[in-house]
Amino acid sequence: MSNKNFCCEKFEFRYNGEKTMGLNFRVVKYGEKFLEREAELYNKKIENIFNKAYFVTDGYSGPITDFSIKKMVINYCPFCGQKLSDFYKSDDYSQEVIG
Repeated sequence: MSNKNFCCEKFEFRYNGEKTMGLNFRVVKYGEKFLEREAELYNKKIENIFNKAYFVTDGYSGPITDFSIKKMVINYCPFCGQKLSDFYKSDDYSQEVIG
């Protein structure tokens, strides 16, 4: 049993569901090296770069960086409209890290 809270039941179902079939939501954390490259690329401070991304995927078994995975970045829950970066701040929600 998880002690995580979710913005709505539909998001929780897609977050906790089997990731190899059907649409699902993935919370991906950016690692320190990735953030450093982004900061340098965009001439920004690391603190000003988002440290997570929220994806809808068509099921997958490999890392989110696999180019064969169909994916879309989202910022709001498609069910309840919650801004995801405001709700899912904790690293406990991250299912993987991009280096």
